[in-house]
Amino acid sequence: MTGRARSRRREAGRRRILTALFLASAAGLAFSGNRDFWRFETSGDFLAGESDGVSIGPEGQVRLAPALRGLHESEQPFIWSVAPDGSGGVIAGGGAQGTLIRIRQGASEVLADTGEVGIHAVAVGGDGAVYFATAPGGSVQRILPGGERGVLHQPEARYIWAIVPEPGGSLLVATGMPGSVIRVQPSGSAETIFATSEENVTALHRAPDGTIYLGTEPSGIVFRIDSESGSMALYDSPLAEIRALALNAAGEVFAAAVAASPRGAAAGAAAVPAAPETPTGSAGVVATTSFRVLAAAGPAPGPGATPANGLMGALYRIAPSGAAQTIWESNRDRPLSLAMLRDERLLLGTGDRGRVYRLTREGEVTLLSRVDSEQVTAAVSEGGVTLLGASNPGRVLELSASPRTEGAYRSRVLDAGGAASFGRISWEMRTPPGSAVSIDTRTGNSAEPDDTWSNWVSAAADATIASPAARFLQWRATLRSDGSSSPELASLEAAYLPVNLAPRVTGITLHPPGLAFEELLNTSAPRLQGMDRRPEVTDAARRGQPGSTLPAGSGRQLYLHGVRTATFRADDPNGDRLRYRVSVRRQGDVPWQPLRSGLSETIVAWDTSTMPDGRYELRVEAEDSPDNPPGETLAGSRTSRPFTVDNTPPVISDLTVTADGGIRFRASDAGSPIRRASVSVDGGPSRVVRPVDGIADSPSEEYDARLDGFPSGAGSVVVKVEDDMGNAGAAEARVGS
Repeated sequence: MTGRARSRRREAGRRRILTALFLASAAGLAFSGNRDFWRFETSGDFLAGESDGVSIGPEGQVRLAPALRGLHESEQPFIWSVAPDGSGGVIAGGGAQGTLIRIRQGASEVLADTGEVGIHAVAVGGDGAVYFATAPGGSVQRILPGGERGVLHQPEARYIWAIVPEPGGSLLVATGMPGSVIRVQPSGSAETIFATSEENVTALHRAPDGTIYLGTEPSGIVFRIDSESGSMALYDSPLAEIRALALNAAGEVFAAAVAASPRGAAAGAAAVPAAPETPTGSAGVVATTSFRVLAAAGPAPGPGATPANGLMGALYRIAPSGAAQTIWESNRDRPLSLAMLRDERLLLGTGDRGRVYRLTREGEVTLLSRVDSEQVTAAVSEGGVTLLGASNPGRVLELSASPRTEGAYRSRVLDAGGAASFGRISWEMRTPPGSAVSIDTRTGNSAEPDDTWSNWVSAAADATIASPAARFLQWRATLRSDGSSSPELASLEAAYLPVNLAPRVTGITLHPPGLAFEELLNTSAPRLQGMDRRPEVTDAARRGQPGSTLPAGSGRQLYLHGVRTATFRADDPNGDRLRYRVSVRRQGDVPWQPLRSGLSETIVAWDTSTMPDGRYELRVEAEDSPDNPPGETLAGSRTSRPFTVDNTPPVISDLTVTADGGIRFRASDAGSPIRRASVSVDGGPSRVVRPVDGIADSPSEEYDARLDGFPSGAGSVVVKVEDDMGNAGAAEARVGS
């Protein structure tokens, strides 16, 4: 089948579905009386969607993002580090080919093809010399302004994660396996100024006063090195790796940390294969993915790789005293790069959604932009120029101070829970001269938008959504500007009315015969829950029934002969309020007899003394009439298990009593099993007797017992028998009769 034929077939399928939706709507579907709203007001509401050329402010404001200018599209999948070269160009190092490039005036040139897997750090000295570090060879190389290239230092370490030039021409080098900081002189001589049991020093920053800050892995510790106190741990973070550091003028340190260290394989030499002789093609990529630093450019960590709280990363503000505060954290974005902007706001690059955030020291967060790569792996801001390095695919970009002229925001897919009719859509916006905001909607019945969804339709403010009825809705905002200023979308609200769904009665509980529940009312005349005619409740009736559970809002349990109580559970998929109708019928009889209607509580009690003995069923119907207009209400029902109504007492026959205490009789009941039999001699205390078969459990039981300690000269014996319904029968016999 050709592509054109497939396209026609998909379009035909989409038309059929839209036609079905239209016909269903035209046929007069009953919609729930409870309309609801989707509201977008906070940054959390908007961050759940997708942005393309727009930023999302700390209060949820959607504005045009700063313009992103692409400087270089790399053949390498990863750009690990970028640095201005001091003369209007950019130096960038990446992997998996280990190539160092210079970008200038829209053109790029290869400065070094190292043959290594990657270049994880680059820097430019005050004299214009370019420094870069390779891996896994672990060498620091230098390119002088005249173009001469050579190895400046080869540390006894496998990895070099950061290099920072110092005044006077020396160089600070952060290494891994082992973790250390080395000062390298222009001559190439070197001394280790910091050594740690941590496997990697992963981040490095030098303050203007010469204080050095560094971050480690796998314990995620921030250290400080100064001339007065030497080295000390400043902050021990709860995450595994300090990924990047920044410093403000007040001396506060900002540390970006990730939970599952992206440099994990670097912890074991055996885990890292040797660099390929020809670092191109698939072999180079395979070697690269063995580094933790490259795992950050791959899939999210698996189970067990992140802490129990699910955090993937955080940004900490650390005072000179060591007091730390979390100003940003996420369980979806991993912080991979950090830069201090000229106004002392922070720029945070993340993965794996290519998001760039801007933060204040207080933690006000703006989603500033999104790049067309999975990770923002490098960020630097110097002299008003902000550069980004991105990975998967590899890119070098410049972040402009001026806004884009067009951008779009697409909401998450909104689920009405079932077919729905859509109502008014409204929004708040600010449109300076030369700017505009337009809103479109589309709908469908699949959770992910596909060819069966409707086309985007323009929406008018404070008007009904024009997209057809469906279960899912999505909206899109397009922002445009002539470049002078950005429009702003502050909030949006969309109304929907789900198709009315029938309520469900999910359970009926029949309580033991005679059990009732007193209402929790502060009155002197107790009343029973669920009864329309409320009998007088005497103190003698107040006694508990073992094994029964009081319904919510109930007081004491009561026993009233002939009363039967049922409680039930029901719910409504639309959240509508419910009214209940209860009916009863004798098994075998077709018609249901109304017992109670218009109930708002989920309990019913009634007097069975006027009902003929027999087996019955109870039906509970739930109707959503309180929240739906007449003719559009729906109901659901459930029938209880059969239960017995028996108000006839047992019959005692063939009762004989001998002078030596022998007693014989038969107990019979037409509707219920015999539960208990007792004997009283001459009005004395009752004594329980058991039937011949040892257990009272049948409608007819034979008794043949001898009463111990039977008094000589006894005159009469009274036998009392109870059935399971609480009915009692009695008989009297003379001794010797």
